Amino acid sequence: MIDMRRVTIFAFILLVIIYLGSKYVLIDEKESPTSHTQQRQIVKELEVPGQTVFNPTKIGHVEVSSVGEIKATYQQKFEDLEAKTNEKIDALFNKAKNDYQEFSEAGGGSLKDLYKKYADEGQKIEDETEAAFKVLYEEMSKELVSNGYNLAEAEEFKDKYMEQKELRKSEILEKALSIVRN
Repeated sequence: MIDMRRVTIFAFILLVIIYLGSKYVLIDEKESPTSHTQQRQIVKELEVPGQTVFNPTKIGHVEVSSVGEIKATYQQKFEDLEAKTNEKIDALFNKAKNDYQEFSEAGGGSLKDLYKKYADEGQKIEDETEAAFKVLYEEMSKELVSNGYNLAEAEEFKDKYMEQKELRKSEILEKALSIVRN
């Protein structure tokens, strides 16, 4: 698969080289300096860069990040999302546990209503997390593509998210069943 971004950059550099080469090759002999013409000396102070020149690569106004940098940035964002979601789930679970204990002690009310209340709140948390994940995943995908990388680089984050989501659901179900059985 041809990387169009790299081909475009290569073509631009080639055009600049051809232009500069033609400028020096096609100069009128009358205007070209000879050993008999007086030369001016041009002095310019150059600033030495304080940071690494080659990473991240800058070409004009375009800055290219490495796949590792992009993944590291989004890894942290996905971990933050997971931590926030886990906090919400744990708080909801503890609230449901307390309500169930009160329900068991009081003996009144409907277990079905209690279940529906917390199932709806849990679904709301899941929907919010899905939406936030989708936004982050799309941002990461766009950044990967805009830097010339394959979209498949983002798949590992999607797979991990789905795996963690199913694992967390299983853990919650096991906890809930252990509370109901006791």
